[in-house]
Amino acid sequence: MSRRRPDLPARVVLVDKPADWTSYDVIRRVKQSLRGKIGHAGTLDPFATGLLLVLLGQATRISSLIMELPKEYLATARFGASSTTGDPTGEIRETGREVEVGDLLAALDRMRGPVLQRVPMTSAVKVGGERLYDKARRGEEIETPEREIMVYDAALLGFDQETQTAKLLFRTGKGAYIRRLAEDLGAELEAGAYLTALRRLRAGVFSVDAACSPDDFGAGFLRGRSQSVRPLSEALSFLPALEVDGGAAARAANGNELRPAPEGRFRVMRAGALLGLYQGEAGVGRPLVVFPEPQD
Repeated sequence: MSRRRPDLPARVVLVDKPADWTSYDVIRRVKQSLRGKIGHAGTLDPFATGLLLVLLGQATRISSLIMELPKEYLATARFGASSTTGDPTGEIRETGREVEVGDLLAALDRMRGPVLQRVPMTSAVKVGGERLYDKARRGEEIETPEREIMVYDAALLGFDQETQTAKLLFRTGKGAYIRRLAEDLGAELEAGAYLTALRRLRAGVFSVDAACSPDDFGAGFLRGRSQSVRPLSEALSFLPALEVDGGAAARAANGNELRPAPEGRFRVMRAGALLGLYQGEAGVGRPLVVFPEPQD
């Protein structure tokens, strides 16, 4: 009788995704070295680079929470042309129109705050039970759904008038499509625009500066100490903690309500170990995720 292979330790791994890799290419590379539950917290387009959060073991259960974190992107946009995909992989169509830096700055000012954004055809969002990018591959064109997103900041870092190329910094909430923000800027300025490069710099407290390369994965990767590998309790340290013991610890381990409880999301900890994630409202904490074993 074969023994069940122990699951991977719960870890959040910060990876710097190279250009021309899909997010699943990164996952596939990790699976060459590690065995167990492996996932991610938000994809990046193949042409894009930067921070991809890979989740191991029980950390896969917090994927939706991590995906809600605000993101920061460095984008390069070219004005005076458009792309059928909003990025350099599509068919480029020149408009012959130019933008002025003052008009661009004014358009960026108007972009901050809640924005109603139409989902691009290249996205993985399902419409009619099918992902939009599958429809796009067949040449279908449909009116995609609109969603409200939050743009916390949209800043111009540099602009080359001759090449009509802008370096832009975007800080957004969950679900924002940066290529669509660039296209919307081009449309407002009546010149057209598309992204030539995109790099994810941050997701919440996680920075690409601490990320490893996919090539760093290998035998013994998790046994070493690296700023790119975060234990689950450390990765969630941006959430407040409620320390429990005795009966409260037993209730938390079984996914029962906790009283009293702080407002909002919080970690439930016992002797430095993570028992679960809870949502507090009106003094009552209700479980979001309960871990079968305490996590370090």
